[in-house]
Amino acid sequence: MTPGYINKNGYQLNLQEVINRTVYFTEHTLSNGLKLILTPDSSIPAVVLNLCYHVGSKNEDKNRRGYAHLFEHLMFEGSTNILPGDYDRLSLQAGCENNAYTTEDKTNYYLIAPSNQLEFALWLESDRMLGFSVTQESLDVQKGVVIEEKKQVYDNRPYGSVSLNFAPLLYNNNGYSWDVIGDVKDLKKATLEDIREFYEKYYVPNNAVLTIAGDFDPDDALRLTGKYFGSIKRGKFSAEELSSSCAFIDEPVGGEVRKIIYDDIQLPGIFGAYKIPKENTDEFLAFDLVTDILSTGESSRLYNELVYQKQMVSDIGSWVEGRELSGLLHFYAILLPGVKIEDVQTEIDRIFNDVIEGKITGHELQKIKNRIETRHVYRMQTNLAKADSLSHFKTFYDTPGLINTNIERYMSITLEDMQQASEKYLKNAGRVILEYLPKSQKKKAVKNKTK
Repeated sequence: MTPGYINKNGYQLNLQEVINRTVYFTEHTLSNGLKLILTPDSSIPAVVLNLCYHVGSKNEDKNRRGYAHLFEHLMFEGSTNILPGDYDRLSLQAGCENNAYTTEDKTNYYLIAPSNQLEFALWLESDRMLGFSVTQESLDVQKGVVIEEKKQVYDNRPYGSVSLNFAPLLYNNNGYSWDVIGDVKDLKKATLEDIREFYEKYYVPNNAVLTIAGDFDPDDALRLTGKYFGSIKRGKFSAEELSSSCAFIDEPVGGEVRKIIYDDIQLPGIFGAYKIPKENTDEFLAFDLVTDILSTGESSRLYNELVYQKQMVSDIGSWVEGRELSGLLHFYAILLPGVKIEDVQTEIDRIFNDVIEGKITGHELQKIKNRIETRHVYRMQTNLAKADSLSHFKTFYDTPGLINTNIERYMSITLEDMQQASEKYLKNAGRVILEYLPKSQKKKAVKNKTK
């Protein structure tokens, strides 16, 4: 029986037909440099606005860590014609949903609106780009919110500080050497003038991509975008100057770097990371498949061997983290009581060594490719995901068409590609290992040392 997929209108579609469907879009550039992508889809009476600014934590000064994420919060605190607190209120009144996120490389805002509210949505979003309007009160409030977020998500959560510990050990003297959340000392010192400088440098039309996806008329969308965004002045720096101003020297990790962290946890954990090529390279895609083979599903190599067969860990996984200028391959394991970290690491290294030696089977590769295809199908059925992908590919590669062709690149990866990439970047390679131990073990270690 041919696999099928039910689309939003209730029609049965052949899975391969869905995979081969093209996301159609048009590209436009306003006179102020704002890049616009339009992708109509009338299957649902709603539109998605996705606005991607090419600025993330890697663009911050080392004494202003956390500004990109802080500004994400401040963008909801009122703008030129919208009072503090009114952005969310006006959104809800119009039946809209909004959110945002910040990474090392970008800050992304999206708005989902009924299709008859497209003009309102464009006005609402353009007003935040129109001019700096942050007040001292709003700045003080959001500083507190972000600092509290750091406490809850990073400081007071089991294993929550992993990314904070990884960053400076993996990267030295560049914008990837601190986490997106930033540094509390830098956040507390942030002034209105500091924030204004950040806004006027990066929150400009020529450093942004706006994607509109959903139920709209392309001519109307183009006209309305020009009406609300067209008069906004471009920034002092070109997009190329902003990108080149981010000094980045990616030095290899020297050997194996280890760090022990005593945390409020019950079970020890091991977290590791290798440096690999940056996002969207062929080798990065190969590693994406490798990590899926190793840990996706209960029959995967890491899970099957260490959770089921040897019963050494309660949870285990591996994945790739793609960034604009670098990539990472992560793995982790949460140990069962009585199991030693060095024993688990030996088993993980053995399984990784099998990959390096080319012991992945064709069956494993095909199974993961099938998963990739299914994931692609479901992702491309939502306007939110399509808009996010188009903005992302345009921002970093100036090639939004990757939304249609990346799946073909995944399907063309061979066993040899994965083996060669693994041998090149994992064999005898530098890496960072974090050992997380319960605080009670630190007390025992100190006690034994004093005897």
